[in-house]
Amino acid sequence: MRSWRSAALLAIGLAAGCGTDASSGDDDGGPTPDQCATSFLDYDNFGAPFVADWCRGCHSSALPAAMRQNAPADVNFDDYAKTMEWRERILVRATGDAPTMPPVGGPSDEERALLAEWLGCGGKQ
Repeated sequence: MRSWRSAALLAIGLAAGCGTDASSGDDDGGPTPDQCATSFLDYDNFGAPFVADWCRGCHSSALPAAMRQNAPADVNFDDYAKTMEWRERILVRATGDAPTMPPVGGPSDEERALLAEWLGCGGKQ
C-alpha cells in the first residue's frame, strides 16, 4: 500500500521533470551528473517512503520467516545504512527493463525511474 507521501512526491517529481527519463541519462541508463546535481531526492523525502511502501513487506528484520515471502533472512532494508548496503542489488532487481522486485505488482514505471535516480545519484541521505 502506497503512502500519501510517496504519491505526493511522485507527483512533484513528475511535475518538476526531474530527469527520470532513462533516455536522458548516461550511457548505462543511469542519471547524468547534471541530473544528480539538481535532484531533490533523498532518503527522507523519497527513499524511506519508497522502501516502506514497496520493500519492507518482505525485507524487514522484524518479520518472522513465515511472513517474508521467501526473502533471504539477511536482506533487510530497515534503515538508510541497510538500504545502502544493498543499493547496487536494488538497482539491478527493482529498476531497468525487466525488474524482478517486488515479484508481484509493484511501483509504477515513474516510481521506478525515481528510485533509479535516487540510488544512481548515490542515495543521498
